[in-house]
Amino acid sequence: MLRITETSQDGTEVTLRLDGNLDAVSWQDVDAVCLRHRCTATRSIILDLAGVVFMTGDVAKDLAAARGDGLMMINCSPFIETLLNTTNHERHGL
Repeated sequence: MLRITETSQDGTEVTLRLDGNLDAVSWQDVDAVCLRHRCTATRSIILDLAGVVFMTGDVAKDLAAARGDGLMMINCSPFIETLLNTTNHERHGL
């Protein structure tokens, strides 16, 4: 189960605080919210991952691929950051 809490700063960025588990099902919910906000060209999206306690490898691959394309991630636990970095290195054949 995943809870998504949205907060908006000044209309130019939105922060999505994620709490719980990120798996294939919950990732669809996050992706849908991100897609809705990407429709506004001036908006950057910040994913606050402080409350994420579990993430599947497939979700990590999707997040690593999306990182930097108007999507920033903050407050990753050491485990999540390592998973994202490892996945990103695998994608680039490092």
